[in-house]
Amino acid sequence: MTRATNFFISTVKPTADEFLSDLKNIRRGRLAAIVLDHMAEYWWWENKEKFSELSMLRAELTKSCLEYSIIRDVSDASKHCLLTRSSAKLSSSEQITRTPGLFDAPFGWGVFAEAAEVIVTLNDRSSIVFAPVVRSVLLMWENLLR
Repeated sequence: MTRATNFFISTVKPTADEFLSDLKNIRRGRLAAIVLDHMAEYWWWENKEKFSELSMLRAELTKSCLEYSIIRDVSDASKHCLLTRSSAKLSSSEQITRTPGLFDAPFGWGVFAEAAEVIVTLNDRSSIVFAPVVRSVLLMWENLLR
């Protein structure tokens, strides 16, 4: 078993699955993004003949799976607080939030049985639900490891 496969099986998949079983947990969402992003480094070390630079691999991953760039930005924002990369889709860790549930929203705003889940507000002010992003990048890695 390669180091990348071992890291995926032992760390990435269980961490992503923990978030996907608790979609309102920002901490688990951030951790899922971090390990999904770090997977690129494990993959790169084993595929340097195809990608001489890690940045080349990341560009290719973004081309094949647009959600990877969001995973990378959430990972970097979680680590660095603020992002200054011009290509970043978000610039602050404060853009990683969750929708308010019934007891979190102001009176009259919450709806009974409303789904609370992690969302990411992009720099263009659009918001995306984070779980499908995690699922997409997880599937990308599963396919690459086959």
